[in-house]
Amino acid sequence: MTRLHDAGPANVGLSGSDEPEYRQSFVGQIPFGFTLSEDGLGMVGDAGVTDMLRSTRSGRSGRSGRSGRSGRSGPPRASLLATIADCMAGIPACIVTAPSLAVTLDIAVRMVADHCGDLLDMTGEIVKRGRSTVAGEVHFTDAQTSDLVATSYVTFMASPRPQDLVPPLLRGMRTTGSMPVTFPEFVGTRLLSTGVAEVDLTPFVMQASGSLQGGIVALIGEIAAESLTGSPVLDLDVRYLSAVRVGPGRATASLLGPDLVRVEVRDVGSDDRLAALIFARMAPVG
Repeated sequence: MTRLHDAGPANVGLSGSDEPEYRQSFVGQIPFGFTLSEDGLGMVGDAGVTDMLRSTRSGRSGRSGRSGRSGRSGPPRASLLATIADCMAGIPACIVTAPSLAVTLDIAVRMVADHCGDLLDMTGEIVKRGRSTVAGEVHFTDAQTSDLVATSYVTFMASPRPQDLVPPLLRGMRTTGSMPVTFPEFVGTRLLSTGVAEVDLTPFVMQASGSLQGGIVALIGEIAAESLTGSPVLDLDVRYLSAVRVGPGRATASLLGPDLVRVEVRDVGSDDRLAALIFARMAPVG
C-alpha cells in the first residue's frame, strides 16, 4: 500500500475566519508571493532572500564562479525553496485534483548558482495533469541578473482518503513577515548530535491536517546532512512516505559517498515510523 505525506501542500486553504492559514504558520514569515495564470496552470511570483534564509556555510566550489559579484551572497537553503515550490505548485495541483486534495509525494531542488541577490523571480507551471498524479516545475532566477539560481520539481497525487477534500482555494498568496533569526532556529530545529536533527510537532510547523509540514521535513534533513559533512546542500530529493503526526520529527543522516548523504526522517512518538527518505548532494569540501 502506498503511504503518503497526506497533509497536502502548505496550508493552501482559508481558515474559518477567512484569514489565510499560511499566515498562522512559519510559511507566513517567508517573504514571497505569487499569482496563478488565468487557466490556473501557470504561476508567476517573487521571493525575498535575507541572510536568515541562506545557507549558513560558504565555500562552495565547482559552480558558476560568480562568488565575487557585488550585492550577491550565498544561495537560499534548498529546504526553503522546497517549501516555496510546494506552495506554488500545490494550489494549481489542487485545482486539477479537485474535489480530492492534492497530497505531496516528492520534491526535488537543484541548486544552479553559487550566489544570488536579495530578490528572486519565480515562474512555474503544471507539466503533467493525470487523473491521479500531477507534477509541477518551479524556476528561481536572480531578479537583478536574470541568472538561474535553482529549479524544483514537485509531484502530487489525489488523496485516496474520502475525507481529504480541497478547501476554498486562493488564486495565489502573498506573505508580509520576515524571520528575525535563521530559518532552522526560527522553527525550533535542534541538532542532537552530528548527523541527527529534530523538531517538535507544534501548530507553527503543522499542515492544516495536523502533521509536520513538508518543508520542515526537508529542513531537518538538510540540517542533519550539513552537520554530518560540514558542507552545504546543493541538491535535495525528498520522498514523503508517511506523515509525522506525533513528533518530534527526527532526521538521521548517513554518508553514501564523498558528496552524497542519505537521510531518514522518522516520527519518534509513533514508534519511530519512517516518514521520509531524503538524498542530499553536498558541495565538495575545500
